[in-house]
Amino acid sequence: MEKVPPTNNPAVLEVESPDVISSELNGTVDKHNWFETFRYKVNSQTYDEANGEPDIVAVGKDFCSRTTSQGITQVFHAPEGSKRIFWISLTFIALALLIGHLYYLINTFMLFETSTEVTIVPAKLLEFPAVTVCNNNMVKALPVVPEFDIPGAFAEQFDEVADYLTMNNSNNGHQKEDLIEKAIFDNHFVDIEKDFILTMNARYGNCYTFNMNGTRKTRRAMPGYGLELWLNIEHYAYDTFEFRPAEWVGAIVKIHDKNIEPTPQEGGIVVAPGTLNRLTVTKTKFVRKGGVYGNCFNPEDYKPATFYTGKYTKQHCDNTCLQKEIITKCCCHLKVVKYDLSNFTQPWRSLPEDRESGLSNWTTCQKESIGACVDNDTCWKTIWERYDNGSLSCQHCWDTCNETKYDTRLASVPWPADAYIDRIASELEQNQHLMKQLFVFDQINQTDKISDEILKENFLSVEILYESLTTTFVTERPSISTFEFVSEIGGTFGLWIGWTILTIFEFFEFVSDLIVIRFRKRR
Repeated sequence: MEKVPPTNNPAVLEVESPDVISSELNGTVDKHNWFETFRYKVNSQTYDEANGEPDIVAVGKDFCSRTTSQGITQVFHAPEGSKRIFWISLTFIALALLIGHLYYLINTFMLFETSTEVTIVPAKLLEFPAVTVCNNNMVKALPVVPEFDIPGAFAEQFDEVADYLTMNNSNNGHQKEDLIEKAIFDNHFVDIEKDFILTMNARYGNCYTFNMNGTRKTRRAMPGYGLELWLNIEHYAYDTFEFRPAEWVGAIVKIHDKNIEPTPQEGGIVVAPGTLNRLTVTKTKFVRKGGVYGNCFNPEDYKPATFYTGKYTKQHCDNTCLQKEIITKCCCHLKVVKYDLSNFTQPWRSLPEDRESGLSNWTTCQKESIGACVDNDTCWKTIWERYDNGSLSCQHCWDTCNETKYDTRLASVPWPADAYIDRIASELEQNQHLMKQLFVFDQINQTDKISDEILKENFLSVEILYESLTTTFVTERPSISTFEFVSEIGGTFGLWIGWTILTIFEFFEFVSDLIVIRFRKRR
């Protein structure tokens, strides 16, 4: 079969017949048929008739004449002399500026910085937070006992009042039915025995948490909706131990997320007897980016084990890290931080460098010998200073990527008003258990009523309600997203040297053709 006659147009290289391409399969090689494969149509001057192959220099000139890279085209078409020098200089200056701009963009992107987006979302029904209340007095005194003392053997083993509850004996603290006299949620009485859960705290002893599972929701942000409590702090039953008596009289209230073991000593609100305390709450959800943008835990991630129950929090992890360090190196534990010796194997051995530096005076200690750290011990104080200034290494104690926090504002006024005292006292006197307790602690006689003095020294009211039925979302987003980064790169190339994505493919095509030409010449 004959070839298709070449065209008379000198600007286009003729295309071979399909039969010519098939001739290669039969062993007959045609030097022109590979142009059909690459579809590279160039000026006819680039074709070397003598060798039957295109000329590399001519192909390069052809590329320079038609590329969309503005600097190359202007240099190629500029006449010899000052104009060509001008365009060459301008092109190199543009390349230098391009490189500098690209360095700035890439360096900024690789910092993986984030920006914060704040969104307020309203709701008709909003999940209520968990509320924990504790009496500031850890150990409840025994009733009508002139001189109460801890038994000698017990006192020798536990040298601080805080250790009195280390055995997890909640009977030593203020009981639920004594502390919480009344609870109302959204204008409905609450079953105190059922809806308040006991949580032991290393600092306050018995604490009681409402709505731990997060099932309660409120539909109004106004007084009467939310949680209202009447608390009896039982000032008359505050301990008289010489070890560490309560420094102030009152209760502490902690607002926190559901399913988290509360730590009221960290962020709790102090409330005093004889006052009405209104706590207005705002709900904020933090959504952290994580990954290359920062360290945080997703729900499915493995998290460090802590001494606390419930959901992981960074504060729990930090507390556990501190306590473990002190137990390991000082053979004692902090009284105000929770601990669990079951996670440790015995014996503990402090490191030689710790002993040499004077950090620890212990070489070996058994689990039975680990008690509360004493105030004048320099070992735990040295570790605490490292923890306080951030030099104590607590690896992987990160925030969670999704976290809910509650901010509170406290407004407090004297309570009850003089005209309201008789009504409050009359309602409290209906509680037979309360009246029995007051009688046992020699506060009233059998025929007495609750006096104004008893009421103002022992009872207080707490109202907890939302400031508004909204949730504030604080979301971390990349300062420069991947799409924006690519757009910035493209804009930079277009600004300084006039490139587009198609220009890159032009260079790719040009390099590919040069490689093929080289390959054909070697054959």
